[in-house]
Amino acid sequence: AINRGKNRESLYQISKQLPALICKLIRANVRADEIGRIITSVTDSITRRLIYLAGQSFGPEPCEFAWVVFGSQARQDQMLGSDQDNGLILEDGVTEEARHYFKRFAEFINEGLDKSGLKYCPGDVMAKTDKWCQPLAVWRQYFTRWIHQPEPKALMHASIFYDIRHVAGNRELTASLVEL
Repeated sequence: AINRGKNRESLYQISKQLPALICKLIRANVRADEIGRIITSVTDSITRRLIYLAGQSFGPEPCEFAWVVFGSQARQDQMLGSDQDNGLILEDGVTEEARHYFKRFAEFINEGLDKSGLKYCPGDVMAKTDKWCQPLAVWRQYFTRWIHQPEPKALMHASIFYDIRHVAGNRELTASLVEL
């Protein structure tokens, strides 16, 4: 049903069915780690469909990108009520016009996720935040700094961002960052 969703509103309606599904799984004695993987799978599917719908709304992406997730979604152990932790890796050399495109693109997706039950991150670790929508070279600088300057904020970021998983877009961008 998610993959057939024609607009964000249809995804919102589908996502409202998730709590009832989780209750059924709990009554069936499904293990907590399996439930976490199921919730994450639903979130991943909604994210991919929102990315598709964003492309339909704004036109083709102007450059290569990777949508990545962090924390519980990356570990595939989400719970109902989890918040978003995501980012966009853009290809190096991205133009200002492309950055503007991806700002709207990310806002569309983050808002769609929020309305689908994956709340906005209170720490703003979301692709719609300029800091987390950057070219690959900038992401590499972030990770390198966190490794070599382990101050309290760097350790906090490391605890979030070192759990990273590719969800959509160009997998090579994510792989290039993970190989650091």
